[in-house]
Amino acid sequence: MEYGREALSQELILEQLKKLFLQRGYPEESLQIKNQFFFSCKGLSFEIELPLIVRAEKTLLIVNYHPSIGGLSSFERPLLAIARIFFDPLPYFALLTNLQTFVCIEVYPQMVSRGEPDIIPPYEVLLSYTPPFVKPFKREFEEKILALHLSGG
Repeated sequence: MEYGREALSQELILEQLKKLFLQRGYPEESLQIKNQFFFSCKGLSFEIELPLIVRAEKTLLIVNYHPSIGGLSSFERPLLAIARIFFDPLPYFALLTNLQTFVCIEVYPQMVSRGEPDIIPPYEVLLSYTPPFVKPFKREFEEKILALHLSGG
């Protein structure tokens, strides 16, 4: 998927993500589009939107889009904070993309893969996935990371 420098509409982003996951064998009923979350920390309030969540009996994978051309690395940690703050149990994977580059984070051990759409785990793998271990975290710390990111600081 090659796009120019102009900003993509939210509808096009959602359409492309849905199409990508359907092409990779994900059932349409597992895809939740345009998910909103609200977050407050130290008097600041934020609205967060995840364009796609994959669910079966639980949340398996969350997807966030960022138009960054220079790289997605600085958005990896905030996405992990989103997974830890808003989901219990944690999703197995978190995916970050600009629709050209993909970063897949295995949430429990915090292992990161980068590349093309083929790094997206197959749906069958998600269904049978067992986290190797749970890395402990402090919710207060995750909230500070997310608030700092969302406030631009």
